[in-house]
Amino acid sequence: MNLNTNDIVIIGDIKKASKVIFWFHGYGSNNWSFEPIMKMINMQMNDEVCVIMPNAPLVDNKRSWYPLPMTSENGLIIEDDKGLETSKAEISRFINSFTLKKGQDVIVGGFSQGAALSLSMLFNTSHNFYGCIALSGYMPSADYYKDSTIKNSRIFIAHGFSDQAISFDDYKKTYEFLCSKTRDIVSYTGDFGHTVTKDVSNKVSEWLSK
Repeated sequence: MNLNTNDIVIIGDIKKASKVIFWFHGYGSNNWSFEPIMKMINMQMNDEVCVIMPNAPLVDNKRSWYPLPMTSENGLIIEDDKGLETSKAEISRFINSFTLKKGQDVIVGGFSQGAALSLSMLFNTSHNFYGCIALSGYMPSADYYKDSTIKNSRIFIAHGFSDQAISFDDYKKTYEFLCSKTRDIVSYTGDFGHTVTKDVSNKVSEWLSK
């Protein structure tokens, strides 16, 4: 995976922000789709955050952060663990390309596939992330990371009961997996689908404020 470092959206002032969020969009989407939501969150945070949003590379004319799971002939889901790790290495290089001040809280987050990528970034990493925001996502390659630990990262996870893209059952499995790795996790669920509602964005701002 090769990221175009010129194809990014930055909201806020990285030099003044107390928190820097690296935000990853969903599969087939783009970074501009989250500009209004992130501007609102930044405003609610009194411009204390800087949000950096890259675009995923195009794969078969769809933007994708890592290889999608495949289904075998007998119906088993096969995940590309090595492909995910390769993508994470590129994301790590992207994060390291920014000069951050000592004391700034670095957060990874995203929606759908971007949320899954962000959760995976907590494992097998040299980064000391302050936290992770995972909206309508899932834990990718859970079996691969089952014996791995995460550093002292805070996690905010949100999911809708009516999500048709990533089921609520997938959320429950993800939540149980994360609870086995950390106690510092905040979960928000509600009667919504595969989207980010105003309530969800407000909950994100509340979590960031704390």
